[in-house]
Amino acid sequence: MDTKLGKQSVSLSLPHEKPSLPSPQRSLLLLGLGIAIILSLVTSQIADLQMLWLLWLGLGLGYTLFHARFGFTSAFRRFASVGNGEGIRAHMIMLAAATTLFAPILALNLSFFGEDVSGYVSQVGVGMLFGAFLFGIGMQLGGG
Repeated sequence: MDTKLGKQSVSLSLPHEKPSLPSPQRSLLLLGLGIAIILSLVTSQIADLQMLWLLWLGLGLGYTLFHARFGFTSAFRRFASVGNGEGIRAHMIMLAAATTLFAPILALNLSFFGEDVSGYVSQVGVGMLFGAFLFGIGMQLGGG
């Protein structure tokens, strides 16, 4: 039922009508799942089961954080545009929790897989610069 008011058109919906939702992008979802399966097959061929579990853990956490809009860029963008600092506070709490939990793990050499735990420090090289560049592109494409 449409009503014309001057130049504006107002649409009145009946209470029994459900709003239409956009259809999911099935092709992109299938492409992502296909890539994840290919990565799993390649990982299982060249590495052990631990790496396969870590791959799926990373994919799951990435998917969850992407849909939760828990990215650094979106938090700072929200703070700069509307003054909402909740995202930045959440990141600071996450950083404090990670630091608090990792300090005893590094100090006591605790491990899930029986390997030595230590901080990994290396020099800045071409590989790190290229990886940082790819990470930045991914962050912008992901909106996070």
